[in-house]
Amino acid sequence: MVANTVSDGQRLASVPGRLGWWNLLLPIGVALLIFDLVNDILTQRAAAAAERNAHLESLRRLKQSNQQVLSSLLHTMGRSPRRGNVNVHLFYADTLDDRRVLRKDRTVYYECEDLPLNYSLDVAYPDTDELVICEAYNNDEILYEELPVTHPERYNPRIKNKVDPQITWVLALPMHRDDDTPAGVVCAFGNKRVLSDPAGRRSFQSLAVGVAEVIVRLRALEREEEMRANSHA
Repeated sequence: MVANTVSDGQRLASVPGRLGWWNLLLPIGVALLIFDLVNDILTQRAAAAAERNAHLESLRRLKQSNQQVLSSLLHTMGRSPRRGNVNVHLFYADTLDDRRVLRKDRTVYYECEDLPLNYSLDVAYPDTDELVICEAYNNDEILYEELPVTHPERYNPRIKNKVDPQITWVLALPMHRDDDTPAGVVCAFGNKRVLSDPAGRRSFQSLAVGVAEVIVRLRALEREEEMRANSHA
């Protein structure tokens, strides 16, 4: 209509007056275009949110399933020594204030002996804390130590009251992710020295190595799912 009016020799400025109520088509068209664009954006956002929520729910179920598997494995591992049960904690390599730490897993562990003072140790610093788990992590090797009665004296003030003096032995086993630095440490410990026999200790360590391999694989699956969920954030 505008093109025909202009082609008839009319000035462009006079077109709106000649169109009359047809002028309403312009704002209506613009409004419909804006509505269509907004609707597309909202639809895309809703789809993205639904997809991300689906990934988050999948991650939640995966973590819950992994925790059940690990709890069962640690229970089997903790009850495996012939002479008695052992406590088993997991420490994962992490960073805190730009420092490497070993952070205790508060969701999965096995305990048969009550050593309450040991519970409060959340993180260990491999570069300063004189703990068996730190030495095992730093040297990337399995370590077993029967602790002397005076072992609390070796700890720095930060952890001195976070290691139960009743502990008489510790076995620390690094968890490996391919050829990279250890992903963490499996820590077995207790009051009764149930792993003093070398043969029994070797058998326990073999089981612990197998459990550590499963732990690393399950954690890798969790990281993949987290990355997938974050990519749809």
